[in-house]
Amino acid sequence: MSDALIMKLMEPLAEFYSDPNVVEVRQMRPRKLIMEHRKADLQLIDTPNIGFTEIRRICQALANYNGLKFSEDTNSNLSVSLPERHRFECLTGPSTLNGLSMSVRCKHPFEIKFEDLGLRQMIIDYIGEAMQNQWNIAISGSTNTGKTTFLNKLLGLLPSQERVVSCEDTPELEIERFWNGSALFASRDTSQGAGLRTWPQLFDHMMRISPDRIIFSEVSVQNTFSALNALNTGAKGWMCTVHADRPEMVVERFQNNIDWSGMTLSKPISEYFDTLVDVIFHITRFDRGVRHVTDIYEVKNDRYILKNGKPQ
Repeated sequence: MSDALIMKLMEPLAEFYSDPNVVEVRQMRPRKLIMEHRKADLQLIDTPNIGFTEIRRICQALANYNGLKFSEDTNSNLSVSLPERHRFECLTGPSTLNGLSMSVRCKHPFEIKFEDLGLRQMIIDYIGEAMQNQWNIAISGSTNTGKTTFLNKLLGLLPSQERVVSCEDTPELEIERFWNGSALFASRDTSQGAGLRTWPQLFDHMMRISPDRIIFSEVSVQNTFSALNALNTGAKGWMCTVHADRPEMVVERFQNNIDWSGMTLSKPISEYFDTLVDVIFHITRFDRGVRHVTDIYEVKNDRYILKNGKPQ
């Protein structure tokens, strides 16, 4: 199936998410969509032509297009990127109240400025220095705060010849301009097939291809162990995003992910993290989709550069 056919199939949904000011489109009830818009209040929209049957049909086509398996009985979760790079996430079956939970997280192309994130020139210069010196960086925030957008903004500060190696399970990082770089993809679910490698397999490959910078788009239960292993190899320029309510809870999130994965480490994660991670940038989301970097915490030095939006 071609990009054109997929985009044709997505047209009923694209009518809503193609607006560059739309942040996310969701469906949890038959023939009703919820639309989050940067310039309007949250909207509940009647959609007579978009029911659960249509969404399941879209899921099956997207799975086939990406070489994945989808079925409500055995593979009921689908997470893929659309041709326009929007992130499509859907869960069907008895794990949801009404039988389906779908969202399209929009990735409309736009040039975000550091000033748009509430940052002054002094902090912008600090960020440039951190990138130039290959600091190890974690970007934290709750869901839909723009962590990946900020990570891509940081990558935009690097020269195109940089040996950037990225690791993702859903393509979101802007790696194409790094002609000496490599974009790697892991299977979100090993049962889905598609020839994708597991996170440990990607880690082994990554360590053999001489990366200058190692980038994990999102730290999860599946990949935290690999991300920490990469950090513990003496890596410089290691970067990741992580869901956390505030910078102090990032280490706890790493520990939780390791615990939930069933893996164990010989030492508490804080002993690795506190000596290997240089800085955490924390993003907070406000009304109407406004996102600011509100906290900058230097882990090794145990000090805040920015806290609750105020320089320290």
